[in-house]
Amino acid sequence: MNKLLRVAATAGLLLGAVAVSTGSANAAGKDGWLTSGEFGLFCLQNQQNSVFDLYVSDTNFADDYFKGSQSCAGHTTNDYTESYLNLDSYQWSVHTNSGGGGSDGYIPAGYRGNASSTFKNTISSSYIQF
Repeated sequence: MNKLLRVAATAGLLLGAVAVSTGSANAAGKDGWLTSGEFGLFCLQNQQNSVFDLYVSDTNFADDYFKGSQSCAGHTTNDYTESYLNLDSYQWSVHTNSGGGGSDGYIPAGYRGNASSTFKNTISSSYIQF
């Protein structure tokens, strides 16, 4: 009987580990697919063309690139964004300099829009606001 309980307990632990490891697979960030729980920056207005999707804060976009097969793919994200879409449940901030410096703006959860003249093609970092 003890052996049967150990086998059942081990199977339960393995199933729990699989559920935990796949639970956050949808929101990976920086994979070129904007999904629930992420904040996206687009290279063109009206959420068009390639997206730079963030799941966690990024202090410097200088080494980040748009992914995919559209015309912006492969271009650096730094100072090259014109619109945004926040699919996260938290507010995000955007900044015109790396490290959160320069001008800052705040994008509420569920909000989409085009960058104002202050932020159009000048965003260099972004932070989730818990």
